[in-house]
Amino acid sequence: MSELVEFEDLAQVEVLLRAGMELKFEAPDADGVLLGSPVYAAAPARLRDGLREALRTGPLQDRVKAHDEWYRLAGHPHRWAVLAERAAAHPRWHGLTGSEAREYVEALASPLTVDDEAYRAVRALTDAGP
Repeated sequence: MSELVEFEDLAQVEVLLRAGMELKFEAPDADGVLLGSPVYAAAPARLRDGLREALRTGPLQDRVKAHDEWYRLAGHPHRWAVLAERAAAHPRWHGLTGSEAREYVEALASPLTVDDEAYRAVRALTDAGP
């Protein structure tokens, strides 16, 4: 099922995405279960993708590259340690398959996209321990 939500302008979508980032990465008592939820991860990812599509097809096409770069985890190395700590807190972290671990890190990082380099860095930090 798909639902349509309309915003007055793209700035509202950007603000909502940034608020989600603040909640995920800056809230001291953020709920780990919620943060790793695929359902919760999908919502900001859909907003990110919708914003990108609106930029790509609208008068602000020149902002697409900057948008894509800003939402790459590789561009936010200061977030890697937080993600590693949260990933390692998963009760079965060391028992997850490679693809399960990757999916979990992607859920934790959403709306940021996780490329191979950033994933390897986060994974190395979890393996290194505290």
